[in-house]
Formats: sequence, structure tokens, C-alpha cells
Amino acid sequence: ARVDPRVGSGFLQVKVAGAWAEVARFSNARATWFERIAAKITRLTETGEFFLTPEDEEEQNRCPTCGLLLHSATDVCPRCINKHRVFGRLIRMMKPYWPWAAAVLALVFAGIGLDLIPPQLSRILMDDVFVRDAERGLLMPTWATDIIGTSPIAMLFWVVFLGMAGVQLLRIVVNIFITRLSVMVGTKITYDLRHRLFARLSELSVKYYDRHQVGILMTRVTSDTEALHGFITQSTQGFLVNILLPVFIGVALFRMNVELTLYVLIPAPFVIVSTYYFYEHIYPRYYKFWDGQSKLAGMLNSALSGVRVVKAFAQEQRETNRFDTLSGNLRSARRQVDMATGTFYPIVGFIFGLGGLIVWFVGGRYVLEQRYGMTLGTLTAFTSYLGMFYGPLSNLTYISSWLTSFMTASQRIFEVLDTEPEITEAPTAQHMHMCSGGIEFRDLTFGYDRHNPVIRDVSLEIQPGEMIGVVGRSGSGKTTLVNLLCRFYEPDQGGVLIDGVDIRELHKDDVRRNIGLVLQEPFLFRGTVMENIAYGRPDAAIEDVMRAAKAANAHEFVMGMSDGYDTKLGEYGAGLSGGERQRVSIARALLYDPAILVLDEATSSVDTESEKSIQEALSVVTKGRTTIAIAHRLSTLKNSDRIVVMNDGRIVEVGTHHELMDLGGTYHRLVKIQTELTSEPTVERLELETANA
Repeated sequence: ARVDPRVGSGFLQVKVAGAWAEVARFSNARATWFERIAAKITRLTETGEFFLTPEDEEEQNRCPTCGLLLHSATDVCPRCINKHRVFGRLIRMMKPYWPWAAAVLALVFAGIGLDLIPPQLSRILMDDVFVRDAERGLLMPTWATDIIGTSPIAMLFWVVFLGMAGVQLLRIVVNIFITRLSVMVGTKITYDLRHRLFARLSELSVKYYDRHQVGILMTRVTSDTEALHGFITQSTQGFLVNILLPVFIGVALFRMNVELTLYVLIPAPFVIVSTYYFYEHIYPRYYKFWDGQSKLAGMLNSALSGVRVVKAFAQEQRETNRFDTLSGNLRSARRQVDMATGTFYPIVGFIFGLGGLIVWFVGGRYVLEQRYGMTLGTLTAFTSYLGMFYGPLSNLTYISSWLTSFMTASQRIFEVLDTEPEITEAPTAQHMHMCSGGIEFRDLTFGYDRHNPVIRDVSLEIQPGEMIGVVGRSGSGKTTLVNLLCRFYEPDQGGVLIDGVDIRELHKDDVRRNIGLVLQEPFLFRGTVMENIAYGRPDAAIEDVMRAAKAANAHEFVMGMSDGYDTKLGEYGAGLSGGERQRVSIARALLYDPAILVLDEATSSVDTESEKSIQEALSVVTKGRTTIAIAHRLSTLKNSDRIVVMNDGRIVEVGTHHELMDLGGTYHRLVKIQTELTSEPTVERLELETANA
């Protein structure tokens, strides 16, 4: 049985009399269940066993709280992240920097105190300098008039240049210190957050990267952390001031005139309620905008990384269309956000403007009617405070947009930080500094989708120093064995043992330190040839690097390059041929000096001459090491101690080349097919036949 997935739905199919028949259709909400059903039907036909487990009654990939379908059971549900705890988590991250945070807070209070002085100085100018009332007396304190006198010109000079200019200068100094301290705290927290993000991404298994685009993860480490840096600076210079300043201004207004202050508060409830509803309305749009940015970054990463494939198949226009589609989605999301904010803020500004008009009208009547001791200077100071009161409240309405941006970024960051690694070390994990190379696959069953196993009940024991060849058609599970040996994935059943110890009971670093891996498509980093060879041992001496390169038949072509071992390579080893990249990869594995060497199709993508050089290098590398060589070219495995033949996730044959040929089974058939494909005379064969003759 198998599942045939479609858009929005799928089919459960069973093979009857050699043909696939559709027996049931399901929505994708039930896809996981039907995958289990297909796996159990297949197992029933193969083994005659049918059993149910408690897991079969549950949806493992659904959030237990809201039921949202997740990519994996270890993923964090974006709906159920406690958004109110985000601030708390950030505050806890600031604990190591509390002295600087306290200093910023003290400077904020000092700045607010300085902001309260200019309106009072304006009041003195109006009532003591420009208009004097003998009955009321001077507003300036006696000690001030004793110093500067009571002359209007002298008072004007000292109030303007000493008072107002001095306050502004002090405010500038305070702002400079607030900015410097907040930037320092913000950059430190951003650095810590990036470090934690990358450390967590390094801990997550290969399976996590199978489900998430690299470009999207890059934006979380770069762009999203910058949004949190903006949160720190906005908190100290914007949010905190906008919260505290109205409180202090409100106290000053009540002290000046209680009744007039009550008129000031008329617009406040409308603004607060509208801001709350605006936040609820704009948040989904902001999330869509940030999601669009991530998808666009992911598309760019894949298209630019695979630019050779794009150009080789003349698909530039197709990729351009994909980019235009994602860019259009981002444009639409941005337009929705900006249109909502562009409508909301003018309305809020108009409401605040009405509050100011009310104060001018009522306060003006008090001045004209000489009620409550209201003077022109008092009204002027009151309106100055009014601007300072409404200004922060108006800025708080912008907090909704800033808050949605911050909440979206923080949610995406904490999704990664809260994702638990699927591969963890046991508390009692053992250290293994150097192993002898004994390997055992014991009753191993695994599937990238656990309900569709790629390998089933595989058992194989490999002796130290033995060379094992693994063959089989594509999809038979050869590379999966290597992935499980390197512990890139955890087996669903059974285990992998090294020197008789299950690798789950060993430290991951110790396991991988004893395994050297040479892939079919070697990955080389941007850097020098030496840096790539010494990647596993960055402290290796140049003599050791050259010795490894000579053993890998790489030294000669490296020395023929412009700068030798200091020659810089481009992305993925650009500047080298396929065979040269492979030999550098072998040199890297050889310098690593592993007890176990894994060769995954190491010669399948190179020419005959390069293959000969690589085979000569491998003959040196494999001596004294346990070697697992996966190959489609069966001629390369003739000298293996044993050859393991896999088919449909199972080991079907094990033996030497001659034993398997005499057996006349799957291996014999594969060799016969390859012989027929290469039966046409070649220059090499003719030369060999001539020499033999």
C-alpha cells in the first residue's frame, strides 16, 4: 500500500494484481493517519503481522493545545507561543547588564525632569517679564531675583540664555548618554541572541533542515535579531519616555488647574481603545509581511545557490516569475500594513487636535473671565505641557505598529530557540576517544517519514579494519545506513553500535570524530585550499596537510595552482574540477585520521582519469581502517572484503565478489547489466586486449 499525495488531499492506494488501485481519498488533515495505514498494510502483507500502538490513536504532529498541524512533533506551535512572556524573556536576558540598564533608567528620569522646566520658564516670561501684575507678585523665587535683579531686560536675558539654553544643553548631554548606553546594551543583547540562535541551529538535527529553508533560517539570525535591537533602543528612547512623561505631565497639569486638566483627558479613552483594536487588526498583517520577507529570502537563497542549474536549463524567466510572485505577495502585505497605519494615525491626530482646541477655548474663557487665577502665562505653560502630554500619547499609538513588528520577530526567534533537538545526548553518555572500528547495525528500521521505512530490520556486523562495499539500486537505503551511522538521524527501531556500544550512549562529537565522510558531491567552503583540507583539524601543521594531500593524489595539482595551498576557492570549491574537489575532500578526511571511513559514491561523478587517481588515493586511505564504500560502479568494489547488496530497504545478499557472482542473484544481475552497458569497445579496452595478446 502507498499514499499518493495531491493538492489539499490524497489517495490511499493498494497494489492488486500488479496495478495500483485507489481505495480511499482523504484530506491532508488526515494524511498522517493514512500514511500509518499504508505502512501497516504493507507490513501485514510482508510479515503477516498487524498491531496497533497508543501512538496510532494520536496525531503526533498536531499541537496538543490548539490542534494546529505542525511539520514535526518537536516544532513549536506559532499560535500557542505565550506572547506576554516575550517581554519577560527579554528582561531576563538583560539581567547581566542591569547596571547599564539602571543608569539608562536614571537618565530617563533626569531627562523627563529637564523637559518639565521650559514651560515654567515660559510662564515666567509671560507673567513676570512681558506682563507684570503688582497684586500677584513675581513668580520667580526671591533668591533668583536677588541675583539677576527685577529689571525686565535682565530677567529676559537670564531666563532665555541661562534657563532655556542651559536646559536644552543639559537635555542634549542626557540624550547622548542615553543613546550610548542603550546602544551598548542593545548590541550586547543582540550579539547574545545571535549566538544562542546559531548554537541552537547547530544542535538541531539534519531532519530539521530537511523541513526548513536555509534562507528563512538566515533571516531569523540576521533580520529578526535586528528587530529586537530596535526594541531595546525604542524602549529607552521612545516607549519608556512615552509612558513616564504623560504621568509627570499629568501631575503638573493637575497642580496648575484641575478642571482644565479634566478636559485634557477627554480624548484619552478613545485613543486607548482605538489603539487596542488597531493592534488586534494590524498584527495578522504584520505577520504576513514578515512571512513574505522570509519566503522571498528563501527563494533567493535557493535560486542563487543553484544558479548553474538555472542557467543550464534556461529557467531564468521561470525563476524571475517565481521572484515576481513572492515579491508581489510581499508588496501586497506591505501595502495592507501601510494603508492601515496611514488611515489610523491621521484619525488619532485629529482626536488629539480636538483636545487641544477644547483646552484653548475653555482656558481662554478662564483668562478672559479671570477665573481660577488663570493668567495668560499660566495658559501658555498649560498648552506647552499639553503638547508634551499629547505628544507621547500620540507616539504610543505608533507603539502598536512597532510592537507588532517586534512581536512577530521575537515569535520567529523563539520558535527556533524553543525547538528541542531531536538528537540529544544521554546524561550518562560515555566518551570514546579512539575506537577500533567495529560496527554493528542491529535490527535497524528507519524512515524519514517514520510510517514509511526506508530500511527494515537490517542487521550487519563489520569487523575492525574490514572493507565493506554496499550496492543496490537507487532508493534501496544505502545512504540511509551512512546517515544513521553518523547519527544525523535517530533510528525508529534497533540501534547502531560502535565497538559494542550503542552510539546513543556515546557523545556525538566522539562518534563523529571517529568517522570520516567523503560524499558524492564534496562540499568545499569559500577559503584557501589549506583551510579546506584542514577543516577537521584547523590546528594542523602545513607538513601534515601536504602529507594528506599527497596521499590523496592532490598535492601535484595544488602545487600547480597560482598560490599553491594558499589559493582561494570560490563557493562550493569553484575553481576546481569535480575530480580535484573530490581529492581535496579525501585529503580532508585523511588528515582527520578517522578509524572509520565512509565513501558515499566517491567516484561516481568524475571522469575515468580522475577516478583512477581517486582509486589510487583510496587504496592508501583505506589501509588499516574500517571502510564502508557505497558505489554504483561495481568494478570499484571487487577488492572489498565483503559486498552487501540491498534491495527495498533490506540486505538480500552478503559475500565476496566471487561468491556473489557464483550465487547468481541480485548482485550477479547488476554486474551483468553494467557489463552489457559497457560492452562497446573503448580505447582503454582495446589497449588492454592488445597488451594481453
